[in-house]
Amino acid sequence: MAVIKIIPSKGRIKNIINYVLNKEKTDSRIISGKNCSRQNAASEMNATKKLYKKTDGISYHHIIQSFKPGETDPQKAHRIGKELAEKDFSGHEVLIVTHIDKGHIHNHLVVNSVSLKDGRKLVSNKETLREIKRESNRICRRENLSIIKEPYSRSSYSMAEYKLAEKGKPIWKEQLRMAIDEAKEHSRNLVGMKEYLKKNFNIDMKIQNKNLSFLHPEKKKYCRGKKLGHAYKKEEVIRFFEKGRERDMVNLGLPYENTDFKIPKVKSIGLVRIGMGMEGITSKISRDIVKEKIKVERKKAILSRSREKKAAGSRERER
Repeated sequence: MAVIKIIPSKGRIKNIINYVLNKEKTDSRIISGKNCSRQNAASEMNATKKLYKKTDGISYHHIIQSFKPGETDPQKAHRIGKELAEKDFSGHEVLIVTHIDKGHIHNHLVVNSVSLKDGRKLVSNKETLREIKRESNRICRRENLSIIKEPYSRSSYSMAEYKLAEKGKPIWKEQLRMAIDEAKEHSRNLVGMKEYLKKNFNIDMKIQNKNLSFLHPEKKKYCRGKKLGHAYKKEEVIRFFEKGRERDMVNLGLPYENTDFKIPKVKSIGLVRIGMGMEGITSKISRDIVKEKIKVERKKAILSRSREKKAAGSRERER
């Protein structure tokens, strides 16, 4: 069965659509629009909101449908995503995009919160999620797909991380993943990897009996590798070193031999460094931290001024 997540959001539709249409994550042949064109999905969804004068509140619902590695191909996964959209969101505009940049194939469905048919807003709650899961499971059973008992994602993304990505904000866990990926490529074992992370990114790494844990430079608590995704568990990192550096997504078992799909390669930190300068990801982390601190200080200043105004108003009334 496919794993289902649903994220209602008040964010801009344009941002999430730009995210799911990233050329490094998908292919033009596995992008479809239901009740909207895939080229102008954002503008058409916004036009529907204006038509029914419902531009406030929840803007869209983001559904993520993930499949077990090696069990399906991009075309089949995309057909399943399209059928799910037709069955559960018949009156709504939906952009269906299949991502193939991770160890598991997954669909992104961006659903306009306002119905094109009658202007009603889609309600997202536990019952909605159960209904989507039931329909997804029904389709998967028909296609003889197995039951997924635990996540198979190479990188494990939480809903909070998806929301940050949609808003274009930095994700500290993703910064850890990128740094760890580079450290693995430049090390021969766990000890070397630990030294590389500390020297190049100021990231501390603990090697424990069963786990690896990582400390982001501006965080107080360690994050276990399994929280970052399957590929960051201790046994998987050890397996990486045992097998050497010949890494290709096809080796994960994805059935692409009989298709002309090419899995996009994720840019290495080395390439990112070329664009960012010699300071690399450490500099980026520092800039992100400064930006966040500025935002916090601004919020504090606004809150302080608001309190002062209220206090002044209270003194005036007392006089």
